[in-house]
Amino acid sequence: MLLRAVAVFLVVAVAITVALSTGGSADAATGSAASGGGSSLLLQNLFNGIVFGLLLALASVGLSLIYGTTALSNFAHGEMVTFGAMITYFLATPQAVTFPLLPFEFKINMPFLPAVLVGIAIAVFFGWVQDKMIWSQLRRRRVGMVQQMIVSIGLSLALVNFIQWWMGGRPVRLTTSIDPRHQYGPISVGNVTLISMAIAIIALIGVAFFLQRTRLGRATRAVSDNPALASASGIKVDSIIRIVWMMAAGLAALGGILLALYQQGIGFDDGTKLLMMMFAAVTLGGLGHPYGALVGSLIIGIVAEVSTVWLAPDLKFATALFILIIVLLVRPQGILGRAERVG
Repeated sequence: MLLRAVAVFLVVAVAITVALSTGGSADAATGSAASGGGSSLLLQNLFNGIVFGLLLALASVGLSLIYGTTALSNFAHGEMVTFGAMITYFLATPQAVTFPLLPFEFKINMPFLPAVLVGIAIAVFFGWVQDKMIWSQLRRRRVGMVQQMIVSIGLSLALVNFIQWWMGGRPVRLTTSIDPRHQYGPISVGNVTLISMAIAIIALIGVAFFLQRTRLGRATRAVSDNPALASASGIKVDSIIRIVWMMAAGLAALGGILLALYQQGIGFDDGTKLLMMMFAAVTLGGLGHPYGALVGSLIIGIVAEVSTVWLAPDLKFATALFILIIVLLVRPQGILGRAERVG
């Protein structure tokens, strides 16, 4: 499945690259002075789309795993993206912190890398708390999916307002250093972007290895395919679901940290804005299919960034959602999803 997902992405990337090259050749044939700059802009945006797609995939894969094992569309998943970045900012920024209910202030100034690791660990623990205190209780009481989805919307609103109260309404930067940039042909890229791409790829490969080669990963896929049969075969379904919640929270936090570094800042509601892109990626790739979420994220990222060459930047997400609609009209189950009989 992973090879199939990568193959689909490569086909899409090659098709876009060929289209860009054709466009650049046509401009050159007309002798336009702006043809070189146009080709460079297209290739730069294509590269930016791949980077954005990889970072989006970190959060989308977790969202897909949650849906696959619980059938829940978790609207609070976007806030986990913001939560990871904000926790890291809180730990790594040397500033005095006060709370209204406490009569004292304290200051934390951890080195950046330990702050990232601790931030991800806190997010993983928060994922455990969510399932322990909320979702496992709702499952035990056999609360319907619609009601659980409404609970997730309420949790999303609570978290985004808490983050705004805690960290303020202005975007924050995790680091203040200037990122040196390098020129590779027509593509300009910074060190932070290259490191973020490498970390994202390693994390996604780690998720694939977990799902394909480990006992817990195979149990996770079994629960996703048929929870009742998995339970009958001796798999502790609730324990697997709790691991999925923890993994999804950690991946979302990592994605938020890397996204904050990539775009040089993050606001309290950036996760909320990103949520629709996550849902689009998960739906485009195939609901409940983690490899499909990877492919969908890469396609959404490329389409969103490349479309800004011809359209206003404010329309890039709308363009990605339009592509989602077109693909679902042709293949309702998504790119890697399986068709199901109804009735």
